[in-house]
Amino acid sequence: MDMARLRRLIDGVLLTLYTRYTAKALPALCKRLGLPAPSESTTKHERLVASLNACPDVRLPDVAEAVLEQEELGQAERMALQDVLWLGRHHVQIPSRTRRELARDFDLSDHLGYPDRFMGLLGRLWHLDNDPLGGWTTRNNSLRSQIERHVIRFPDDWTTEHFFEQFGAFEVPHPRFGHFLEGLASPAVLPDEPAQRRFVELANRHLNPAGAQLSQHGEADGYPTSSSSSTAATPHAARATSSSPPWASPTSASPAPSTTTSR
Repeated sequence: MDMARLRRLIDGVLLTLYTRYTAKALPALCKRLGLPAPSESTTKHERLVASLNACPDVRLPDVAEAVLEQEELGQAERMALQDVLWLGRHHVQIPSRTRRELARDFDLSDHLGYPDRFMGLLGRLWHLDNDPLGGWTTRNNSLRSQIERHVIRFPDDWTTEHFFEQFGAFEVPHPRFGHFLEGLASPAVLPDEPAQRRFVELANRHLNPAGAQLSQHGEADGYPTSSSSSTAATPHAARATSSSPPWASPTSASPAPSTTTSR
């Protein structure tokens, strides 16, 4: 795991966190995040930086996990922390060609029957919304609004391959794409067992030649749950999932947007 980068990223988060808490609240914050007790310094930021500096590398992944679970972060911050953590753990490699060929063969119809769950998965794994500090933007030109229009409301507008291109699915680190596939197969996103099994079968037609697979590892509320793993005799890495995979967050079950909306 790239501990130097992980430390820099946590330091960047602390630069924001110190503005949210009073000086009296810093000891409790550090304890909650697994950081050493803050020393007495001139400013809140200096106290948090000193606490981070006193934290050994071996504890940084736990601190990062606590930050991800407990603190409100921008999506770019969240993704950067996730990528360092996931890349530093065992994971399955899924080549770009495999991803692209899977996308060309992937009919989104089953997943679009649960649009809020589908969008929830995308929102947890990708950066869909405009940065409010990034200059002149409107909600209508965000990636989220484009997906809602061209994939959810008018599903014939974009091919699945073009859709995957829009959020960089062919270039993202291997663990993030693996989490994406697991989410697409999960009951949190697709509460329909026959549809789940159809997706896993489709995915494995493309994953197997690359030495990877989705395989059932348990159940949730009576539905199968799948994880990615290597099928190679000497795997590059067998991916170990965290206790709370990103696709497992609560999702809304509100009805799909109307497909009769005018352009």
